[in-house]
Amino acid sequence: MKPIHFQQSNRRIAILGTFFLGVFLFLVSGLFYRQVIQYDYFCQKEERQNQRRIVLPAPRGDIYDRNGKLLVCNRPSFDLQLHFDDIRSEVHREYVRLIKELHTSQNPVDRDSLQKRARQNIVEKYLELANAITGRSVALDAKTLERHYRESLLLPITILSNLSTGEYIRLVDHLPFQSPLYVATNYYRFYPYKSAACHVLGYVGSDVGTSHTGSLKTFQFIEKTGKTGIELSQNQLLSGSRGEQIFSVDPAGFRADCIREKYPRKGNDCILSIDIDLQMAVEYALENKLGSAIVLDANSGEVLAMASKPDYDANLLSPRISSEIYKKITDSGAWLNRAFQGVYPPASTFKIISALAFLRHKIASWNQADGIDCSGKTRIGTRIFNCDHSTAHGAVSLQSAIEKSCNVYFYLKSQDCGIGKIAEEARRFHLDEKTGIDLPFETNRMAVPSPEQKQKRGYGKWFAGDTANTAIGQGDLLVSPLQMACFMASLAKNRTQTIPHILRGNHSQPTAPTVELAGDDHESLIRTLQSVIDSGTGRLAKLDRLTLAGKSGTAQLWEHGEKRNVAWFIGFAPVENPRVAIAIALQEQSKYDNYYGGKTAAPIARQILNFYFRKKE
Repeated sequence: MKPIHFQQSNRRIAILGTFFLGVFLFLVSGLFYRQVIQYDYFCQKEERQNQRRIVLPAPRGDIYDRNGKLLVCNRPSFDLQLHFDDIRSEVHREYVRLIKELHTSQNPVDRDSLQKRARQNIVEKYLELANAITGRSVALDAKTLERHYRESLLLPITILSNLSTGEYIRLVDHLPFQSPLYVATNYYRFYPYKSAACHVLGYVGSDVGTSHTGSLKTFQFIEKTGKTGIELSQNQLLSGSRGEQIFSVDPAGFRADCIREKYPRKGNDCILSIDIDLQMAVEYALENKLGSAIVLDANSGEVLAMASKPDYDANLLSPRISSEIYKKITDSGAWLNRAFQGVYPPASTFKIISALAFLRHKIASWNQADGIDCSGKTRIGTRIFNCDHSTAHGAVSLQSAIEKSCNVYFYLKSQDCGIGKIAEEARRFHLDEKTGIDLPFETNRMAVPSPEQKQKRGYGKWFAGDTANTAIGQGDLLVSPLQMACFMASLAKNRTQTIPHILRGNHSQPTAPTVELAGDDHESLIRTLQSVIDSGTGRLAKLDRLTLAGKSGTAQLWEHGEKRNVAWFIGFAPVENPRVAIAIALQEQSKYDNYYGGKTAAPIARQILNFYFRKKE
């Protein structure tokens, strides 16, 4: 019997041993899974609970003109700040004091409210100290304080902002050595030339980035990003690389130790094609006007000057835009860059396009009289169309029609040519599309009218009078001043497209078809545009010792129920070797203005070109 009992005991021991071995293996495998397989998971969980990231904005790069003159830079701004970490013990003592007061008065205790009051009391104490030193009278904003505590605990809170030099010196001299208050240096955009080229340069606004937050809870200082102009189009180049600090925090969320720190790197600089001296001369010439002017390098397409009036001082938008300034700029219409966001009927400047269509399709020529007698008006369909000021020009050829800007000639020739060929010529020079300038928000409201377009817009059938109006640059035809500057650069260099550039560089124009007129028609057109300046409607633009080709024009548009003139001038110089192209469009601001292309815009073109070539000399 004993052997049998021995065998049963061994069996029980084996079963029990197997059970404990299984439990042991289960525990070991669970421990292995937790310690090895899930190691990264628990490390990340620990980091999320115990670490916080602070993203540090980088100073933006500077902007220079083509000659190395500084147009935009960073200017230091001083703010008085404190960290909640540094007043933590004071807030606790104040909290205890408030609790004792409530116990003495036997009132119910709301701990959350008492903690808020304690924070506010301590911050207000330091704010009163700062006010006493600086002479300010800033009041505590309790809501802003509590929101900052809830949402941005690891970031400093600003007590006083934009300290003057005197305030800065007084604070440095009078703040106690161990005070939690400290002066922090921030940077804001500074525009040395104030309003000059403001539409080209643009401005920056406050923004909070969202990049590289990762798995850690992230706090980020408000940084500046471009909103318009070069500040926007080159924002990535100018922004630089953000820095970061990673802190370990205690259970309450306050900073403990800095684990890692990476310093921000300033953004790259940007060089523009603008010549700031020329830019300021253009803006001076446009002073108190409503409109724009563009000067292009005819060879490269680089924008040498681009002015739009009214404008604004970009320094008033930095470090932030007040509601008063925003309203003032909005009411004046100064946000609009009229150079490529405004569109107008091109008026008689478009007669160059019509003349190109006539020549290309043999509707007119330089070698024979066209047999048109201008009596000051003509009938097209059932309507009477007047010439400019109802002036009778008598017998006119294409050359004299351009020189004298005879509407009747173009009314009648347009009937022989047809709207299709005129519109085709406008599209040949890309007047129906954006120029492609490297600035944001170029308008797409330009329009080259056609019967199909008119019908599509629900305006009915096309009439002969519509063709007549289009031929002289009126009707539904709309272009921007920048388009017309590009057109003149193209015509000067015998090509059909010029793409403008605002960034300095080795720009080459795209391979575009030449104007491709028969014989010497192109040269004859250029000579005719020169005679417009020498003895025609654009003679107030004439410069001594310099040959200039161009065309003036006066368009009409309706604004707020009133008719307004738009005075145009487009041209290029010198004729023998074109270096610059120019376009000016000025709009009447009231019924008392008396704007005409040859009288108002042409003298301004003369003033601008005179400055440009004298500087070159």
